[in-house]
Amino acid sequence: MTKENTGMQKTILHILLTLRGPLLTQSSSPGQLGLDVVIARNHKNQPYIPGTLVSGKIRQAMEELQNAIENENKPDWFGPELNNWLGQASENEVAKTKRLFFSDFVLNGDDPSTLTRYRIKIDSKRGSVDKHQLAMIESPFVSGEHYSFSGQVHFFSSRATSEKINLHLKAAIKWLSHLGALRAIGFGQVEQADVTDIEMHAILTPKPTETLPSNRIGLCIQPAYPFCLPGKSGITNLFESESIIPGAAIKGCIATTWNHLLDRQSGRINNDDIDRIELRQNFSKLRISHAFPSHIINKRSVVAPLSLVKTAKESHCYDVARLNGPCLIDGLAPDFAVDWKDTKETLKDYPWPYLRFKDWGWDSMESELRIRTAIDREQLRSAENDLFAYEQIIPDNKRWYSELDLSQIDQQSRGEVLEQLKTLCGQGLIGLGKTKTPLQIHFTDTIQPVVANKPKPIDNNLWLITLQTDTLLGSPETLDEAGGVKELCTMYQQAWHEISAGKLKLLRYFARQRLSGGRHRQKLMQNRGNSYRPWLLTEAGSVFVLQGKEDITDLIALWLYQGLPITEAAVQWYRLGDNPSQYWQYTPFVPENGYGEIAVNLQADNVIQLTDADKIEYIKNGVDR
Repeated sequence: MTKENTGMQKTILHILLTLRGPLLTQSSSPGQLGLDVVIARNHKNQPYIPGTLVSGKIRQAMEELQNAIENENKPDWFGPELNNWLGQASENEVAKTKRLFFSDFVLNGDDPSTLTRYRIKIDSKRGSVDKHQLAMIESPFVSGEHYSFSGQVHFFSSRATSEKINLHLKAAIKWLSHLGALRAIGFGQVEQADVTDIEMHAILTPKPTETLPSNRIGLCIQPAYPFCLPGKSGITNLFESESIIPGAAIKGCIATTWNHLLDRQSGRINNDDIDRIELRQNFSKLRISHAFPSHIINKRSVVAPLSLVKTAKESHCYDVARLNGPCLIDGLAPDFAVDWKDTKETLKDYPWPYLRFKDWGWDSMESELRIRTAIDREQLRSAENDLFAYEQIIPDNKRWYSELDLSQIDQQSRGEVLEQLKTLCGQGLIGLGKTKTPLQIHFTDTIQPVVANKPKPIDNNLWLITLQTDTLLGSPETLDEAGGVKELCTMYQQAWHEISAGKLKLLRYFARQRLSGGRHRQKLMQNRGNSYRPWLLTEAGSVFVLQGKEDITDLIALWLYQGLPITEAAVQWYRLGDNPSQYWQYTPFVPENGYGEIAVNLQADNVIQLTDADKIEYIKNGVDR
């Protein structure tokens, strides 16, 4: 049971901007042949004004209002907290979170007919048209006509802070004079700006509960707007988004929303939220798995194993994990995923697209590229050498499925923690990725995977462990540029021996590795006067064939629900400290953030399992090499 808390709330302001044509918000995407400048359109082909542009203009308006108002005539209510509300530059390479999220402002009504305007550059010496300086501009907005654009501003705060933000935003939007490009020649004149509606949703206060919840709770996550969660990028000013939402990102959104509700960023209030003491004490013990997009309702996608192969003659897959050695299939050498060709089932929206199959639950994703630039504050124009781009994933009402694990929390506190978390997330969250996108999070029953786990040993006490997320597995201390297969195999053998207490023996593996780190993470997590050590991650899809010396079904079940633990060798190598509950301070790749997730003995209906015992049946004309 819950009751309303009058001090915490989510606010959504609906803003209507009416502009007089002509106007132009320039797109970074190419348009029709011959056009030099095209207007910005979203994935639904609707003209829009970017929310980042409106946010920047509101910041400029507040600064101008501050300068225009003399101290003795300054209203008592006016005092914008620009850095808190609208963000600020990073300090010591640590990003600063802004409170307000601005959606794009989309054109109301039908798309106007496409027209073209022409601009030329004048030669200053001759006073005539300069050569090769004709520009063709898409301009569907007719001069003198009025066009309205609707958008929203989302934020979490106390009720008092919400009222203050509302007053300042109303003043700022009425101060706006022009929006978009070519303002110097009259484009984008703002005729009217109004807050048309204000939604205020109270955050409920949790009440004590004696109900003992299940250890595992399903989570359905739906981002409200396009988001950018950068993966590994080879270009410093291009941020390519992942389609998978890490558990660490979800926990970060929870923490960000919580801080906003407590007004901690303002620096005035030191509120520890006495209604959520149990949640605060156990927050690091919450395990939230990565959220996978799925096109199957209430089913979670599964990463296919790297032990799958195909042949040139057949489209279906074989799993060779159980074979003791290589072989031919139908007289042909099998191809692993690295050599597969694109098919109609191929999804290119993920790392290693061939391991994300449609029939294993994975949904196809659409993305769009937004090119942005920093602004020169003195000249009020684009700054030089500060161009950057975001590739954004378009959610488009798709669902991401995750899981909440409460098993590390004491039973007497588990019900309280869940109740406090549900009320905190009841109005959604904010702060996803670089775009700080709001998202809704729904608590459901346990969500089953599309391809079921089989947590019982295979013949001869074999276990096939497939990593579902990148995993910090073992210490790379003995690996260097002179090392090879032998050293890597030794690392994995030691890792599995350690985490299984000697009960499992590694027979073979199919794995990929990558390094993760960079200057930001080194400064944030490893800057303790020691040498920099990037994390060696074993990638999702990697398969380990293990043989048990005894019945370890309970241990496998524990890993299945809680993720693989970090080995002591990795703890020592990466200097993670002595307290496992504090490892997250020194590396993001902890099980509580969703890393180390596994699948056990995967057997999909459309995958043929090859074994040494039935080679004659399945491997016609096959010859062991």
